[in-house]
Amino acid sequence: MKDFYQKISHILEETTKKEFGVDLEPPLWELPPKQEFGDLSSMAALKLASKLKKPPFEIASRLKALLEEELGPSVERIEIVKPAFINIFFSKKVLIDSLNSILKERGDFFRHKIKDKILIEFVSANPTGPLSIAHGRQAVIGDVIANILDFFGNKVVREYYINDAGRQIDLLVASVDARIKELRGKDFIFPQDGYKGEYLRDVAKDILKRKYKDLRKEVLSHMLSLIKDDLKKVGISFDSWVSQEKLISGTSVDKVISLLKKKGLIHQKDGAVWFASTKFGDDKDRVIKKADGELTYFASDIAYHEDKIERKFKKLINLWGPDHHGYIGRVMAAMKALGFSDNELKIIIIQLVTLKTKERMSKRAGTALLLSDLVADVGKDATRFYYITRKNSSHLEFDIDQAKEASFNNPLYYIQYACARIESIFKKAKGYKISSRYSKFLSDEEEISLLRFLLQFSYCLEKAYYSLEPVFIIEYLRDIAARLHKFYERRRVLDDDKNISGLRLNLIEATKIVLHCGLNILGIKPVKKM
Repeated sequence: MKDFYQKISHILEETTKKEFGVDLEPPLWELPPKQEFGDLSSMAALKLASKLKKPPFEIASRLKALLEEELGPSVERIEIVKPAFINIFFSKKVLIDSLNSILKERGDFFRHKIKDKILIEFVSANPTGPLSIAHGRQAVIGDVIANILDFFGNKVVREYYINDAGRQIDLLVASVDARIKELRGKDFIFPQDGYKGEYLRDVAKDILKRKYKDLRKEVLSHMLSLIKDDLKKVGISFDSWVSQEKLISGTSVDKVISLLKKKGLIHQKDGAVWFASTKFGDDKDRVIKKADGELTYFASDIAYHEDKIERKFKKLINLWGPDHHGYIGRVMAAMKALGFSDNELKIIIIQLVTLKTKERMSKRAGTALLLSDLVADVGKDATRFYYITRKNSSHLEFDIDQAKEASFNNPLYYIQYACARIESIFKKAKGYKISSRYSKFLSDEEEISLLRFLLQFSYCLEKAYYSLEPVFIIEYLRDIAARLHKFYERRRVLDDDKNISGLRLNLIEATKIVLHCGLNILGIKPVKKM
């Protein structure tokens, strides 16, 4: 059986397009604030009214009739509530059928089949040192967003853009060279503004053990290995690594400049080459080649985004730090100049993170706290979980003490305890087997309430998908864990009545499926005991 929430979404989308000739951006429904308002509520009539300049109640009445025709006995009733919300109440049969479908299809019950090709680029930290805790937040959010996109059926490519060109790399190589000379007991001059982290001594020691011809190549290879190792510790791997240096040294940048020149968007001023980005909404024109002939970072960024589009991706997603906020306008201007729409590129700014703890953490990089330090202290799963406990645009205070606490004050512990409790219930229920034949005994309000909330996982997933905000999955998992604990306290799962026990074990198994599915999307392993 197709997820009923997905079915209604599809019907709403097709109906608004066929009946009113309007494509409305999903999601077209939301959860009502109270159960008495139904299982879901659609604001499609209000959206259509603003576009068609027609009375919303009139549109809602038409949609109601069409939905009743399409859904038939699947719904108990459909109501219109002022100003024009369409509230849908599921029938008991749909609830039972959905429960059985979850038990049969497991997490696949909630999957979608959108099948777009999406490129998500994130982290892309300069390869000048290990990843910091700020890079770690962007890494985890990017990875979870990619998991969500994948869960919806898309073909997702995770990409890391290696900033391996320019002065910062020259300084890095010069800094390592100085450390190598120091280790050899030779005279050296440490470069002004060079990199002074203690990790560079380790890099220099490692390089000294091997014969090498190209120090720059050797240093970059070592730094990328450090970054990949940091990412591995938090459960992240990339599908693609793109070198900025290769873009510059190849024909990509010259090709895109030539293309913009043909469009009349390139001019010279003070010996430099400028892109007329103000024609596309930017606040000023941008230099792409300096007077001395050196290409700017922006020139390679334009070429990089052109290269992404040429690889036939339907959608591009970039995750950037807050220091790149002012860069959005010029990149979007370049996309428009190249003939692409605003919808093809989504830029997400990930705010900074600070640590809160009563204990002192070691700083192996000298002044910076590293991602690897954090993972070593609280573990991979807690690191991933706490990085996504706030919206992307909100500053995050990572509470280390709470992340390590084995109590219900720790939301991850609370969710994992629900997983462990379910395992304990099934351990006690040795003679019982999950069977769909028990689901028909659904009648108790506590049972129905738990099942209704389990089905709302679809809404949570859609909300996370269209907003690209993983925090909504965290919030849902906390709620479903609370409902499971509440259900356990109010109802005996293993009842004297075999039919009631069978039904409630079905509900507990479905809860387990949803919890595991949500945690897996977050990249966190569910526990079996605590």
